[in-house]
Amino acid sequence: MENQNIKIIDIGDFMPLKNKMNYLDNDIMVLEELTKIPGHPLDAIFRIKFFLLVVCEEGELSIHINGTPYVMKKNDIMLVLPTMLLNNAKRSEDNNIRMIGFSVNFLNRVIKKDRNMERVFYSVYKNPIRTTDGKDHSHLLHHYVALIMDKIEDTEHYYRHDILQHLFAAIFCELLNNLKKHLGDAEDSPERGLRRAHQVFKYFLAELSKDGGMHRSVNYFADRLCYSPKYISSVVKQISGRTALSWINEYAMEQIKTELKYSDKSIKEIADHFNFANQSFFGKYVKAHVGMSPARYRNTGEE
Repeated sequence: MENQNIKIIDIGDFMPLKNKMNYLDNDIMVLEELTKIPGHPLDAIFRIKFFLLVVCEEGELSIHINGTPYVMKKNDIMLVLPTMLLNNAKRSEDNNIRMIGFSVNFLNRVIKKDRNMERVFYSVYKNPIRTTDGKDHSHLLHHYVALIMDKIEDTEHYYRHDILQHLFAAIFCELLNNLKKHLGDAEDSPERGLRRAHQVFKYFLAELSKDGGMHRSVNYFADRLCYSPKYISSVVKQISGRTALSWINEYAMEQIKTELKYSDKSIKEIADHFNFANQSFFGKYVKAHVGMSPARYRNTGEE
């Protein structure tokens, strides 16, 4: 399998296209025509550093997200989280989409943090495309998009930028609210112990994301969070229904598979990068989780 370099893309990288975009500032971008990423072909491999909302209005868009192929159709909505890997994007001739990008800083300012948010984002991580019939939340999102496009064109309005900021915040909150409904969450418990468990689980996921797959033991993350391994294991199992080790291994393997598929590093270099004692331990770890050696996985591209 031929390896390619991964391009890191942020909202600022679209500045060369500012005159061709509907709207662009430091925190938000709106783009209707998806032909290429600045300086790179559309089918290159990208890791984005912002939240991306895509609404498919006509035709189809096929794309790989974290190595999994997806196809967007009319009225489908795609939400891509920061650090997700995108590649092999292809459009049908009649495809018409709208893309809205939100910086992490912007969303940190406008999104209310609560103990269910990590479940929402994990749901998006596992299923980034929502298939609709055009009559549910996608209909409401289309209204928001129409309002946004109308205000973008109103360049003489003194409060144009402020109104746009609020509209962008509203459209994202509407989407998150709908995702929460589909999760079927039970009502929040008023018990202090459960509230603390949700908070600890949130911290666990944050540490997992920051670690990048470098450490693969519950003890390590327990030390980072200043709790016992037994308590961390209990909390993660209680909130997510999965073991802490399964979360750790899944996240680590996603990072490892990305390096094997798309980097130019040797197997030994990748093993060293992820802090394995030697290449043999690395090989046993990969085989235990994907059923084949790192070299075979790299050459076949099998999941």
